[in-house]
Formats: sequence, structure tokens, C-alpha cells
Amino acid sequence: MTVMPTMEGGLRLEIENGFDWVMLEDISKDALGDDGQKLAERLGALMDEESDWDEVVIPELRAFFSEQLGVVTRAVTQARKEAADGPEDEAGTGTLFIAREEAESWYGALNQARLGLETRFQFGPSDEMELDGVRAFSEDKLRGFLRMRFYANLQGLLLDFAME
Repeated sequence: MTVMPTMEGGLRLEIENGFDWVMLEDISKDALGDDGQKLAERLGALMDEESDWDEVVIPELRAFFSEQLGVVTRAVTQARKEAADGPEDEAGTGTLFIAREEAESWYGALNQARLGLETRFQFGPSDEMELDGVRAFSEDKLRGFLRMRFYANLQGLLLDFAME
């Protein structure tokens, strides 16, 4: 996948193969985590049971986080559909645009996905991660780690080129 800024202040993602599509589709899956528990509920579990967190804050967070994931899911689904409708010799390739207006939603969804991966795999601080430690990961954990790094890099590009 190649990612580049657009003149309008967004990002253009050039999808080169099926693996790229899977990586983009995994954003929503990773955000929900293995147990399907959304970030709002995971955050709510950390709060004092006597607070109004469950009644007041969690519903608003749930709606906010769900909308972020919805923006990403719709964009990936639409781009993949358009790619499938394209020339047969270019199967698997496509283009996905992230407009400036969608950048914050993408950033938030990527953050949710990174938090979901951290909850699942317990990577710890990335500055403490050594190459030998990564090599010892199971195949599933290594894939999660690579997705987490991709998400972080895409967030950096969003900050640099699409967000103010």
C-alpha cells in the first residue's frame, strides 16, 4: 500500500493487493477486540461502580466511537466495491481517499484499533520493544504488532497532512 497526501489536505491510499484490503478491514475488528467489547465499555470497567459513568458517559462514548468506526468501515467498503467494479486485470487494486473532514474519525478509529490490539496482546511501551522480542512473537501476535505499527504510521500521516 502506498499512502500519499492530496492537494485538498487529505490522504490517498493506493491499495496494491488483497492483503492491503484485509489490513484496512481489520481496523474495525481490532477496535472491537477479541471479545467484541468496545472501547467505551472497557473504559467504563475502569471506573468506580458508584459513579454515573455507566449511565452518562458510556452511552455518549459508545456513539462517538461507533461513528468513528462507521466512517472507516463505509470508506473501506465503498472503495473495495469500486475496485471490484474496475478492470479485471487490476483485481485487488484500488484507491481509498481520506478527506480532511474525515481525518479525525480515521484517527480515532485507528486509535481504538491500537488500544484493542494492546488489550489483546499486551505489547507494552513500543520504545521498550526490542527486535529480538518481536522475533519471539507467535504468528498471530506478530501480525497484530505489524497492524499496530501500520495504524500508528497512518495516524502520523493524518496528523502531518490531513489534520490541523
